[in-house]
Amino acid sequence: MLILTCPGQLRRLEEALRRSLPATLPVLGTVMTVARGNPAAHEVLVDSWPHFGVVLTRLRPEEHKDPQDFYSNQLTVFYRDEGAWRELLGGTQAVDWTRAFQMQGMQEGMYEAVRQAADAKGLRLE
Repeated sequence: MLILTCPGQLRRLEEALRRSLPATLPVLGTVMTVARGNPAAHEVLVDSWPHFGVVLTRLRPEEHKDPQDFYSNQLTVFYRDEGAWRELLGGTQAVDWTRAFQMQGMQEGMYEAVRQAADAKGLRLE
């Protein structure tokens, strides 16, 4: 996963996400916040750049205060490729499964992929 920090990259990502509204709405809001000063201390991750299959936003790891606070640990996701999304869930450290979190996204199949990844790790979803 690549962390986008360059204002130009964030602007290009924002433009691409706008073309896929309304499915991108949760992740677009966070990308816009990061691009405009990032007061909430989030980061934007993509599986590849500039042709991404998955965009994930999350709280910066150093900002985690309480591992059980799922409210402050919100992740948003948009994916073009469900296979890439499932691979990210199972095979990367992009999602910290040791902490409570909320996942927000508007695509069909998102919840099922998260549930299957959690089941494979022996974790419980609420």
